[in-house]
Amino acid sequence: MFDLRTVEALILDIDGVLYEGDRALPGAVELIAHLTRKGTPYVLLSNNTTRPLSSHTAKLSELGMPVPSTSIVTAAQIVAQTLAGEADPGARCLVIGELGLVEALEQAGFEVTQTNHRNVEYVVVGMDRQFTYEKLKAAALAIRNGAKFISSNPDPAYPDGKELIPASGAIQAALEATTGVRARVTGKPELPGFQIAIKLLGSTSAQTGMLGDQLETDLLGAKRAGLKAFLILSSLTPRFFSDKALLRPDAVFESTLDFYRKWVER
Repeated sequence: MFDLRTVEALILDIDGVLYEGDRALPGAVELIAHLTRKGTPYVLLSNNTTRPLSSHTAKLSELGMPVPSTSIVTAAQIVAQTLAGEADPGARCLVIGELGLVEALEQAGFEVTQTNHRNVEYVVVGMDRQFTYEKLKAAALAIRNGAKFISSNPDPAYPDGKELIPASGAIQAALEATTGVRARVTGKPELPGFQIAIKLLGSTSAQTGMLGDQLETDLLGAKRAGLKAFLILSSLTPRFFSDKALLRPDAVFESTLDFYRKWVER
């Protein structure tokens, strides 16, 4: 078993680790309370772009996990910060996504449209539960007209508390199929979010562990960033790992409660 005593700071996924749908997962409330009480540096790093930052903090608080907004980094923030560093001020973005993604881009000074494909410099994709053929058509036309194609995250499915539903990666795949253009991904498993989180923690990669439930985003990104990779088994993770697997976690936990108990005992 991996020695958790070597880890001094944590990056935690939110969906599937702290809650699913509208219920806190067993051990999540206790884990956040323990980290807060002990003064252990932690940051929540989420690929969820549907919620504004204020909504993330409100939901966590309602579920018994008061977390300051300064300790949360979302894929919506990451894509907005990434484009702000390279795009012209006020660049026009066609967005397939919900309020969290739209708000983050508007706050970064971008002009946002969700219907008009003309004069668009970027097509930015996130999860969109109001996704329609017309949105797909507009985004495809914009990309064919030269707009840069950005995916906030490649997650193909999302656990809404009842079942797995299509997420950002499903829309990304549809656009890639119809345009022949591959999206540039900014959220997990790419590095920008991990770099932001490590800076907020004031730690180093060697001192930091990532706790997530998805191999292809949480764990792959952690490995790329040089972090220790801890896997929580959930509705999105397999329970078998081949000895020949290219990506292997440093430790696997049956649940958030299992991780919490072992973290406290370390």
